[in-house]
Amino acid sequence: MGARDAWIAAAAAGFATVGDLLMLYAANAPRPELALPPAPDGALLAGGLLGVAAIPMYAFGYRAAARLAGDGAGSRRRGLAEIGVMIGMLGASIHGLTACLIADDLSAGAPPRDPLAAIAAWGLPILVLWTIAALLVLIASVHFSAGVVRARSSGPRGLALATPALLTMLLALPGLGSPLGAAFLTPAAPNLAHGLFFLVCAISGDRSRRERRID
Repeated sequence: MGARDAWIAAAAAGFATVGDLLMLYAANAPRPELALPPAPDGALLAGGLLGVAAIPMYAFGYRAAARLAGDGAGSRRRGLAEIGVMIGMLGASIHGLTACLIADDLSAGAPPRDPLAAIAAWGLPILVLWTIAALLVLIASVHFSAGVVRARSSGPRGLALATPALLTMLLALPGLGSPLGAAFLTPAAPNLAHGLFFLVCAISGDRSRRERRID
């Protein structure tokens, strides 16, 4: 059950990342310094719908992560799973709002700008939502790592490093070193990191299940 939940969430994160890239392409295509072909018709709408539909399924992945990190500790499992539900709902809201803001910019003929500058220009509401989401992901990551390093965890100790917060930073920071990276990799890093996190959880869950069968 746990591994299946993680596989579902990993697939959902893949779809959400595709949604990110479609939205980012629509937003970045008008930037002359990137010299990109025009975005296909419907790219922004398709990208927005993909993320809004897929990101709530992150709750399945966090539920699987909670099982890996909290065997024998029901309150810890429930806490991480509940945070995962909040991350999924908030992430979907941010994704949908971002699609609407990009659409507004494009229809108004706003000057094209890189994604981080666009978020800053959109003002306080989107910044507050991003801040809350980042804090929830950080709390979930610490929660997960603390559970993994305890003796009761069913996952390998190295799993404690495969958190969405750390993976996001490892993906986002290198992207800032190039215009294309800053345009695509850095803003897509949160969903891409979640995909890697859920994939690791799925593989670890499958391995734990096989080991229990052998025992």
